[in-house]
Amino acid sequence: MEKIFDKAKGKLSDLSSKGANLLEKEVLQNIKDASIDKINAAWQQIESASAVFQKSGYSVTEIIINLGLSPTLTIELDQIENINDEMEEAQLEEYKGKTFLYTILIAIFKANAIQKSINSVQYKFVGLTIGLGLTPNIDMKFKKVDGVV
Repeated sequence: MEKIFDKAKGKLSDLSSKGANLLEKEVLQNIKDASIDKINAAWQQIESASAVFQKSGYSVTEIIINLGLSPTLTIELDQIENINDEMEEAQLEEYKGKTFLYTILIAIFKANAIQKSINSVQYKFVGLTIGLGLTPNIDMKFKKVDGVV
């Protein structure tokens, strides 16, 4: 009788483990699918906003997708011109209703404010990298000016 009970207990444990694994795989697949959908949507918005970035004084040079546990989409932007504060305000007002694009513009213009306040003779601001994920980030890029020691 004890053997039958132990066998039944073992089978129940196996079924429970298989059920948990199946549930875990299903949950992970749903998360993966949702992430891919969000990345595709973000990609399309970035591609369709090329003219907006140009008006902001930047050119998108790279789009990087990181498929980690927390997927991120990173945009590399090179500065092509330094626009004035009035132009920045006009763009923010124009795109206020477009959440995704508005967020990127805010990041660009915050970086602009910082780079305008840095007075460096040896380094020139050349662009930035914006990481869009659970924890957004902005990396500002400065390059050494040729001929300056």
